[in-house]
Amino acid sequence: MRHFRRGPRGHFGFGAHMHGGFRPGGRGSIKYEILAVLAEGPRHGYEIMLTIEERRGVRPSPGSIYPALQMLEDEDYVTGREVDGKRIYTIAPKGSGLLSEHRENNPEPEDGDVPPFVAMMARGITAMHGVRDALKQIARSGKPEHVEQAIAIVEKARKELYTILAED
Repeated sequence: MRHFRRGPRGHFGFGAHMHGGFRPGGRGSIKYEILAVLAEGPRHGYEIMLTIEERRGVRPSPGSIYPALQMLEDEDYVTGREVDGKRIYTIAPKGSGLLSEHRENNPEPEDGDVPPFVAMMARGITAMHGVRDALKQIARSGKPEHVEQAIAIVEKARKELYTILAED
């Protein structure tokens, strides 16, 4: 069983693949996630990030996607071309072979689902990001009364979360 842990930049994830590591043959390496997305058709980097986010509940950072794409392109696993100011990536035959080999050696769980705890944590992290974004928008409104209301809501939520721990 994999453990949910904090990565080197303070982000939660499963070891190296959450922050761009390339463990040879690593089951969850970001490069295999990218290849799997590109096996479905050409995409630009942001589309790749969104597709991976849909699949695992957490969006990989540009700092993990773009270096991985560069490495994959440098090693002829993908090809990239400029279209309307965006770099569109396509899986190359060598990349399809690597992905097939990886899938053969690392079959997906039978039910195809992420462990329930991981899915819940991903939902929680996504919710926290949503709260952060809402707070930023409220702060930009320039209305101190709205900022005060938002802070009160967040402080109340924090206290309620700690009451959950106190119940144990």
